[in-house]
Amino acid sequence: MDTFRFCAFVILFFPMSFCFAQNAGENVLLNILQQHPEQFDSILNKREHYRLQIVFTQIDRDENNQPRLISYSLDTGKYFYYCASMIKLLEAPLAIEKINTVKNSPISIYDSMIVSGDPCGDQNEAAYRKRGNFSTPAQLIKEMMLVSNNHAFNPLYDFLGQHYFNQRAHQLGYSSAVICNRFAGCDTFQNRIGSTVLFYDRENGNMKYLQEASFNRERPVVCNMNTVVGKGFLNGKNIDPPKDFVYNNYISLGDLHHLVINLTFPQLQQQKMDLSNAEYAFMRKYMGMYPRESVSPVYDVAQYPDNKLKFFLSLTDSIHAPKNIRVFNKVGLAYGFVTDCSYFVDTLNKVEFFLSCSMYVNEDEILNDGIYECEQTAFPFFRNLCNAIYQNELARPRKNKPLFDTWDFKDSAF
Repeated sequence: MDTFRFCAFVILFFPMSFCFAQNAGENVLLNILQQHPEQFDSILNKREHYRLQIVFTQIDRDENNQPRLISYSLDTGKYFYYCASMIKLLEAPLAIEKINTVKNSPISIYDSMIVSGDPCGDQNEAAYRKRGNFSTPAQLIKEMMLVSNNHAFNPLYDFLGQHYFNQRAHQLGYSSAVICNRFAGCDTFQNRIGSTVLFYDRENGNMKYLQEASFNRERPVVCNMNTVVGKGFLNGKNIDPPKDFVYNNYISLGDLHHLVINLTFPQLQQQKMDLSNAEYAFMRKYMGMYPRESVSPVYDVAQYPDNKLKFFLSLTDSIHAPKNIRVFNKVGLAYGFVTDCSYFVDTLNKVEFFLSCSMYVNEDEILNDGIYECEQTAFPFFRNLCNAIYQNELARPRKNKPLFDTWDFKDSAF
């Protein structure tokens, strides 16, 4: 019996996942990796060192174009990893959903929003004010999805509030989620405080809604895994003890993989988020756009080539992906942890699949020194992995080819 920890499960028209062990010869993911030992063996043979986790979901369509999903995984949930910016993928739809719950003074993601007060000693508010006097949730979500803007996360963190953020994530089935902190220099107590949030009508400037400041009276839940990473943490010129991520945001790779599936195929879920079809489409739009397609703000394509924040995407001599390729995704990159959760689509050859991967590349085991092996190790592995999956799916017989939605990637200012 192969020693890899693999799992296969089927997702049909319900949110439950049934997981059962497979023989190595029966596991599609393992078979694909074994066909390319020159690309994968050096990582797979040290997968604990790299904290490697992979989830791959095949998609078959029925005669009505409804998807049937079969997933395969490698060591998913076995190792702690720092999810970093991946938590933004959970925050964005929950913020839209909470906006929809405001009934007495209806607001929308296109209203102006102000966060008043700063529990983090002006650090968070100063960064927020640089955006101008007003900003919309739509713009914040767009920037989180397109370029993973950290400062865009913080106002919506205040709007959700730490307690609600955790509670709603768990209600929706993302039980691993632990939301502890902003992307700002706040301590644990400060992160329990939610600032006052105000919404304004953009046409007449009148205030439409005020949400009072909040405080999470419950001690934040923490991840139940070993969250100590590395041999040391660089603090200025000093090497401090290893970093403990216990009070950092966390969500398992498996939950993130299912979140991407849920945002792509919400019709498969019994317990859906309170989002309209248009709001699901909004999320998918900015998960799938390339930064060069944005008109507000405008991003330099040299700084943001199409694969900058789409780690599975291979580019040859061009900085642009082929027109038939779309990757709807979110990535995380921090302290040597590299993560991507994606829905990959080839509209020309009618290929689609879900793929998520996380690995840790930090050979010196010193965090915060900026010395990580992303370019040398992680990014080539991610692109080889996606290409191997793609080639397999390209050749795999399927009774019904997918009929894709007509996606709108035309951008506008909010």
